[in-house]
Parts: sequence; structure tokens; C-alpha cells
Amino acid sequence: MASAIKDDSAIEKAKHLPALLSKKFNITDVKQDALKWNKEWEAAIASSTAADVLKEICHFLDDSFFTPSDIEFLHQDLRSVQDHVAEILRSLFNEGHFDTIWLLLNVTEQRRHILEGLKEASEARTLWGQDCRALCPEVTVSNFLAQGGKGFVDFLTRVLEITESSTKPAFLPNSWWEQASNLPNPWWGQASDVSPRKQISESTKLVFEVATIDRNKFIGHFVMFSAMSIVRDITNRSEGMKGVLHLMENTEGYVARSLAGVKTTLRDKPLIRCENCTKTPEDIGQGVRFMVCSVCKTKLKFEVHYCSQACQKQDWSLHKQACGKKPVSKGLRGTKGDSLWAFGDSNPAVELIRNLGKKEGRGLTSLRDIGVNPCKGKRSPAAERQAEMLEADRNVDYFLFTASGEAVRFVIDDPGAKMVFRINRGMVMTKTGDTGLDAMGEYMLKVMSGYPGLSRHIILKQLCEEHGADTAKKIVWLERKTRERGKTTFIEDWVKDSANVFGDWSWLGSL
Repeated sequence: MASAIKDDSAIEKAKHLPALLSKKFNITDVKQDALKWNKEWEAAIASSTAADVLKEICHFLDDSFFTPSDIEFLHQDLRSVQDHVAEILRSLFNEGHFDTIWLLLNVTEQRRHILEGLKEASEARTLWGQDCRALCPEVTVSNFLAQGGKGFVDFLTRVLEITESSTKPAFLPNSWWEQASNLPNPWWGQASDVSPRKQISESTKLVFEVATIDRNKFIGHFVMFSAMSIVRDITNRSEGMKGVLHLMENTEGYVARSLAGVKTTLRDKPLIRCENCTKTPEDIGQGVRFMVCSVCKTKLKFEVHYCSQACQKQDWSLHKQACGKKPVSKGLRGTKGDSLWAFGDSNPAVELIRNLGKKEGRGLTSLRDIGVNPCKGKRSPAAERQAEMLEADRNVDYFLFTASGEAVRFVIDDPGAKMVFRINRGMVMTKTGDTGLDAMGEYMLKVMSGYPGLSRHIILKQLCEEHGADTAKKIVWLERKTRERGKTTFIEDWVKDSANVFGDWSWLGSL
């Protein structure tokens, strides 16, 4: 057995407690390969219970090892770490636009910072070092990268809230871990080889408490070191941070926040849905294995999924018409057959993209389907005429009128600009928001002021008739701000800057 904990120096020595859990699960050393180390731990935790972990710990320690003073010291030590972590997180969230910067980072950079935090936490002063990773099922790279990195922001927010909720050591709740809170010592009564002078405790209550303290200390170190890694890159303007900092510094604040918000709703890969009942594996629960149509897969290299033989039989009357002949699916929402599979369902902007074109049960299948929809307020007569004409000709982005009243069809060729213009147009025309009108006007003035029969004065006059007398003032203000930044137009800059985060928008042209 290890010697009892007495003070801070004993914690330092305790770093050398045997790596029982790493040995049991055959885990690669984090210094050797942090990525492999993390993958192996994620797999080991997923296939284990907290009782399995505690049993291995109790093979080396039992409740009789710890004294009340040991527990008190460990509590104080944990709280000291958590106070420091809370101070760092408060500063990040309140002053540094941390959440927006993090969400705008690409997934490779996000993963690197998380692994750096895990590596440093594994080498920090804890009782079990790398083995602390086994006590933290929620600390996984896959969890933190979810929703474009929102999983990590949510985790940090939760840590800060729980840490600030009490002046005592804060224990982050986790149902997986807490199932082992009061188990009998699995080695009691089985250790015939133990020296008679050592009395093994029947309980694991104190061992669980010490492990819980170490678990939360590891989490604290991880949060601190991963945050420091990110801040260091911001300060040094590292290569991976340059694109994000450029976007933050050269656009309005709400533009960066909007981009970050949209990114949290993008899927990394298409969903798998049953072609018959439309459920996903997550809808059904653990253990389900989806089947694919073997004929389509063999002949067409095309996958049609079913959650059960029953669903496959129910769908056969429809699927048999194309089975093995041509790659046809129902294009269910979020699946590979859905041209907009990357877009999630929770962000209002994304829902706008998906649903603005929905009319009489018809969903969005192309950018032209981002229509106008019924107004939630009251349009001017001029705006009402505009809405009716746009609904009648969905290929047009806006109708402008010459001095003689002749209609000019304004159609945007660039897919990214078309998408942004139509999203703003939808909010303006349905009265769900007043932002976006200035961006639309600025863009149309640049492109169409020199068109035969049109001029800057004619276009501004029309927009004021449609949307209010202060419209020209809003557009002129945006134009001035754009010139001050040495830019072109808000919409063109948005498309260009967003490409640093989302890549080229040209794929929208195929819709």
C-alpha cells in the first residue's frame, strides 16, 4: 500500500501511484501519442462501468488508508484549483469573445487545443495522473467537437456555473460515475495474501470520495490548460488562428457571432435514417444495427437504410421500382439524399434557409425556394406589390423599377451572395427583422445603379417607398462604414470571410 497523504509534497509523490487503469485497458502513454491515447480511453470508458474502474483502484487502496485530515487537505487543494479555473473562465467569457473565436476555429485546431489540455492535465499534480482520464466519461474529444465545437463551450459554461455555485469544492455531477458511490469493497474477504496487520475496509466510500476529488481536479486542470492553449494562440496570432482573428477584426461583431452560430448547426456527415419509418439510430436507441439494401449496394454502390426487416418489407412496394436499377432514395431530411443534409435543425437562421421556401407542403429544394412567405406585420402597398411579383417569379431576387415604371429583374449569379441576400430579404419582407435591408440596398446599388433606366436616386427612392423613409439613411450609413474598412459591400465581404470558416459556397449553385 502507498503511504498516507499528509501534505502538498505528498501529493507530488502520489503522482507515482501505479498506473493500474492504463495497464488494465492497455492504454498508450499520452506523451507517446495523445491522439491514440484519447481514442483508446474513449473506447475503454464506453465499454466499462464506474464499478469496474473503482474495483481496480480498490485493489491498491481502501478506506482505511485515508484519515479525516487527508480528506480535508484534498478538499482544500481541489477548491484552490477550481478558484483559479473560475477566474480564468470568467475572464474569457466576459472580456475575450472566447466562445465566438472558439466556434470559428476549424475542427483540426479545436482538436489540437483539446488534446493539449488533456495532455497537460495528465501530467499535472493529481493522485492518479493519466489514470484520472478513466474517471471522466464526459471529457471526450468527440463530445467537445459536437455541433461545431459548441459541446466544449457548453462544458466550460457548466464547469463555471457549478464552480461558482458554492465556496466549497464543487463536484461536477455525472450519473455514470455516481453509480459507484457506495459499493462494497470487492476485495474484502478475498485478500488472503494481505499482511495480518493490515485490516482491509469493507467499504469503498472514502476511496470513491478521493477518486471524485481527483476526477474534478483533473477536469479543472484540463479546462485551465486547454483555455491557456487557446489564449496563447490568440496572443501569438498563430497560423491556425489568423483566419478567425481576421474575421473578428474586419467584420461587425454580429457577423462573426452569426457565423459562429450557424457553424454549430452544421453536420459533419449525413444522417442515417430508416427509409420507411425515418428514424435514426439515435431515435431508436443503443444496440440497433441498420441494414442496407444488398442489391442496391452491390449493383449501384448506393445505400438505402432500414432499421428492421419489418420496415424493409413495408417499404418494398415503393423501393422495388428502383431497386438495383437506379440510385433512388426519398431524400429524407439530413440524409445523403437531402441536398441540404449539412444543415441542422436548431438554429433559427438555418431553419429560415430550410423553411422559407415551404409552401403548401413543399420543402426547400433549391435557393429559388427561399421565397417571401406571409407577412407577420403590415407591408406598404409598394412592398406588397414586390412580394407578389417575387412569389410569382421565384428565379428573381428582387424587382427594380425604372422611372417609367418598367420592371427590371435583378438576379444574383453568385450562390453565396444569393443565399445571404434571400435570407435578409425574407426577414425584411416578412417583418421578422429590420436588419438586412441596408445590406440588400447597398448590394443592389453597387450592381444595378448603372443599369439602363436605373440610377442610385431611382433605386433609393423605390426602397424608401417599400420599406420606409429612413431606408436611404440606413443604406448610406452602411456604405460609409464599408468604405472606412476598405471593403466592397457587406454581402460580398460576408461571403468572402465566411469561406474561411465554411469553405467555398459554390456547392450551393448545384441546388
